[in-house]
Amino acid sequence: MITLSRPPNNSYPCNEERKGFSIAKTMIIYGIISILLYGLVLTSPVLAGTDTGRFAKVLVSPEDVSTKDIVLDISPSATKYMEGAININYEGFLGEGGQLKPVSDIAKLLGDAGISQNDSLVIAGECLPCGGGPSPAIFSYWLLKYLGHDKVRVLDGNMDDWAAAGRNISNKSATRQKTEYVPQLKPELLATYEFVVNGGAQIVDARPARDYGIGSIPGAVNIPYEKVLVNESIKPEEDLQKVLAGLEKDRPVVVYTNVGVEASLVWFALTLSGYDARLYSWRDWLENQPKFNFELTDVEAKPNPVKTGSTTTITASFQEKQMATAGNSSGGEAKLTIKAGCSTCGFEGFALGTSGASGASANKSGTIQLSSSGKTAQSSTAAQTADSALRCTAIVNGPDGSEVASTSLLRTSGYKFVGIWNAKVDPGVYKVSIVASVSGSSKTFPDVLEVKVT
Repeated sequence: MITLSRPPNNSYPCNEERKGFSIAKTMIIYGIISILLYGLVLTSPVLAGTDTGRFAKVLVSPEDVSTKDIVLDISPSATKYMEGAININYEGFLGEGGQLKPVSDIAKLLGDAGISQNDSLVIAGECLPCGGGPSPAIFSYWLLKYLGHDKVRVLDGNMDDWAAAGRNISNKSATRQKTEYVPQLKPELLATYEFVVNGGAQIVDARPARDYGIGSIPGAVNIPYEKVLVNESIKPEEDLQKVLAGLEKDRPVVVYTNVGVEASLVWFALTLSGYDARLYSWRDWLENQPKFNFELTDVEAKPNPVKTGSTTTITASFQEKQMATAGNSSGGEAKLTIKAGCSTCGFEGFALGTSGASGASANKSGTIQLSSSGKTAQSSTAAQTADSALRCTAIVNGPDGSEVASTSLLRTSGYKFVGIWNAKVDPGVYKVSIVASVSGSSKTFPDVLEVKVT
């Protein structure tokens, strides 16, 4: 018979002690881990409600678009759509002259597409004829936020990302039953002329550095809109912090470009980064300055035709018009500012058609000039900093309409300006526009000269 012997009785206390020590050691380890995890929670950007949290609320991945969301594709001339998406060409928000249509018309456009102010929207799409990029979608996001639409986000991705996420593609956009869209405007997303001059705001000129260098709102800093993009997408949070590092978060920021669609990109980056950001336009600023008081009397190029790779001298002559009022007198001097923009991918300035818009003034057509006070008087601050010297720039556009050169013209005598263009271009007919400004006001004389390059 085999007998199973048991350990001596005095062995059990030792085992219990070992067990107790093991448990205590485990509890200490778990306690340390818990403290570390708690510390991570307190410092985590997402859980602490910092900028990353704002990114998550505004940007949505294709995988996270739910059946409760309405995908609004704002692409013009689209041939394929994300399945279930409705389409409103963002250009439909714009009227003649690149101004926004009256708010009532925009609300009807949304309502006819089956969108109400309580729907959860995801903005998608791009303007491929304009070269692609997120600016139309971001602008549409800004517009809906201005209309008071709370539940609106932007798709973080494009058609390829949508398909890669296993979502279906359709050859047709979806349709919804018509409804009523009731806007509740948020005027704090816009900046008036008075706010720019007297509001103590930081001013950001989001145009290319070239345009900023020729002329800008006094005191504005230049952050070109391309600085907030990488691979046609908004940069990650940490990169935006570097781009916007020179701005103070406790002061409002006004951002402007000639083309409002592109200005919305910087507005979007500022908003995501926790700034109080508002849109403005270079056009509105110029309209509130003393009126341009010169007319172009003659423009020529010698030699013309010019051989490719050779230079030609461009001469432009101006004549001063009689001043309308003494208050607009500039002493016969003026400042030239280039006014560049893409007419096919946005609009210059803003105009909204609603009698309830704050800081807006109605024009003869019944629309409302966005951020316009209706006053033409220049502020004392702007008047003191305005450059009173007449300047001139020649803009050379190629046969396809794209800009190929920008040449500053120097004043020689009277109001005669001369500059040299080196025609290092392919043979063809090139059109020259003359851009001039005085004391903050500018005027473009488009396609006033043709130069044949042989």
